[in-house]
Amino acid sequence: MAHYDYIEKAVKVTRREFIGLAGVAAAVLWTGAYVATDLVQDRTKYIKLRAQGIYKDDAKSKIRQSHNNQAVTDVYKKFAKNPLSPLAEELFHTKYVDRTKLV
Repeated sequence: MAHYDYIEKAVKVTRREFIGLAGVAAAVLWTGAYVATDLVQDRTKYIKLRAQGIYKDDAKSKIRQSHNNQAVTDVYKKFAKNPLSPLAEELFHTKYVDRTKLV
């Protein structure tokens, strides 16, 4: 059977130094978590303010329906032919993305 002579390195850290180092490590982790939480809260606040602004602008608008908007009607007549044409679908219509989890 093999015999190993292993000598463990002596760690010379007193309890006071260990508690101090642990406190510094905890403070660094806490600061990082606080910054991440703050960024998420700022993002959520921005999304809510943007949505409020869009709804406010929409309420003030004279033409609130795209099919009643003369500019949109002209684009369809000159360029996309009719509202459900493949070109119109590709250029003008968006795909729905559920963003309720972001707020």
